[in-house]
Amino acid sequence: MATAAQRTIPSYAASLSVRAESPQAAKEVADRAVQRLGGARPDLAFLFLTAPHVPRAGEIAALVGRITDARYLVTMSASGVIGGSVEVESGPGISLLLASMPGVNIRPFLLADLPRVPDQPSPDWYKDEFAPAMHIEPGHAATFVFADPYSVPLVRTLPTMSLASKHAPIIGSLASSGNAPGQNVIGLNDQMMTAGGLGLSISGDIAIDGVVSQGCKPIGPTMLVTKARDNVILELSGKKAVESLRDAVQGLSAKSRTALTKGMLLGRVINEYKERFGQGDFLIRGVKAIENSNGAVISDDFFRVGQTVQLHVRDAESARGDLEMVLDAQKLNPKPDAGLLFTCAHRGVKLFGESSTDASAVIRAFSPAAAGVEQAKSGQHIDVGRQDLPLAGAFSGGEIGPVGEMSYLHTMTAGLTLFRSDRPA
Repeated sequence: MATAAQRTIPSYAASLSVRAESPQAAKEVADRAVQRLGGARPDLAFLFLTAPHVPRAGEIAALVGRITDARYLVTMSASGVIGGSVEVESGPGISLLLASMPGVNIRPFLLADLPRVPDQPSPDWYKDEFAPAMHIEPGHAATFVFADPYSVPLVRTLPTMSLASKHAPIIGSLASSGNAPGQNVIGLNDQMMTAGGLGLSISGDIAIDGVVSQGCKPIGPTMLVTKARDNVILELSGKKAVESLRDAVQGLSAKSRTALTKGMLLGRVINEYKERFGQGDFLIRGVKAIENSNGAVISDDFFRVGQTVQLHVRDAESARGDLEMVLDAQKLNPKPDAGLLFTCAHRGVKLFGESSTDASAVIRAFSPAAAGVEQAKSGQHIDVGRQDLPLAGAFSGGEIGPVGEMSYLHTMTAGLTLFRSDRPA
């Protein structure tokens, strides 16, 4: 039984299993995490499982719920899972983070229950209508969001959630275990869904920081959006958008042009009042298509006239450097108690050529000694509990996290959530 001191101090525990048998894997992660939590009852549990376990997701969640006795258990399926410094990108994997957080209030909600955003909301609408639906309360620290990418239009919903949350971060992930509608699983306690999503708003004596490493570098000249309609950019700097992009590409080095063949990215300036723009000043968006008939560029987000944009490239070197820069900034703050890591399903070995790059960087940043990368093989015992920072997470179909004062849906990023005992002064 937990002592009085244990009931007033936050505690966290992470565990990972790569066993192929779903019941055994579920029991392994739950037993191990409960033991590490030291007798405290978890208020919140994050459970991530890969595609081989999806057919028995309900059974897994029920077993983990019984063993841990967590008040709230969030389940999400993913193409890969993370535990400590280990990233499991293929095969069976279950990752679990338990959090005992005295003095913290957790309020769950379904995304389907949020009110429809009017065409022209009044200044008080976000506070009076949307915030109560999200259960925003005094001392709001963060809202977590987990959703199925095939059924939730977060591009429109997230800005509204961010405005309603009073600049507290919106953090989370899109499920990534399936390649078609109905193949992903999102769950809260014993409720399992193959569509839709859920949120949890957290308030009280806790600090929750969400940071995003976009891992890109700007190239070429900046351009001004001079004509746009929703996610279609018609003109850049007074010319057809495709002509301006073509001119920008022609002025690049051969190395930069080669990098663009892997996918053209467009960075949109976050703060237009800055005199100069550099790495970290842009929200990165993809170029999905080009309309040859009118020279327009179709993106995966909305643009408006007057925004500044610039071409970006993403490679392993940029991604490593950007994550290290983000982690160095966080090391100036009090040491975190635990973390959640959501990294894009196209990072990992696909981007870096080696496994566990993102997770190992996070563990090294907050551990007294660098943690060696452990090789994860199906059925092999993996102990991530000895590492200094309890860390769990998953490979994501879209990462949700803040850039500046707003939260956005990202791709190809590493989104890190850090839990700290107290709000900064």
